[in-house]
Amino acid sequence: MTPDSYEARLVARFRDGEARALETLFDRYADRALGLAVRLTETREDAEEVASEAFVLAFRRARTLREEATAFGPWLFAIVRNVAAEKRRQLRLPTLSLSAPIVEQIADAGRRPDEEAERRAERQAMLAALETLPEEWKAVLTLCDLEDVPHAEAAVALGRSVAATKSLLYRARRALRDQLLNNWGNNDE
Repeated sequence: MTPDSYEARLVARFRDGEARALETLFDRYADRALGLAVRLTETREDAEEVASEAFVLAFRRARTLREEATAFGPWLFAIVRNVAAEKRRQLRLPTLSLSAPIVEQIADAGRRPDEEAERRAERQAMLAALETLPEEWKAVLTLCDLEDVPHAEAAVALGRSVAATKSLLYRARRALRDQLLNNWGNNDE
């Protein structure tokens, strides 16, 4: 059984309201939904609330997921994105803060302290530059580059064609690069 056919069957069972399918889909997508929510909200608490609300909405709207559109992930990511946008509108939250990643572990305990400090500084510079970008660019970079969502799934989540998503990603990467170069150039002075 291919992963796509397995997921298609899960989604069919999900549309029928089967509890076990709901649980399995939750297990498969909870971390990625929370990761996206973290990058689209101000605090971890807001992100958890957004991810939870997105799953509740998805479960309530199970029957609206079209039969031919069996890809649950992009559909869920679009819901997460919409819930986060609504939360920002309601609470007037800043658009994005990535100052606290979900989980940050040092993979190699043998790293020298200066290497670790440099890695942290680079990460902070990247996150600061990302925060300066428009919301749509943050979303496409988060989905495609940080969450490794395939272009086709990101396109569904963003409500765009695959070609438009790739174009948006290209422009977002260039803007991020330019912002990083600008920030690093200003730090050398």
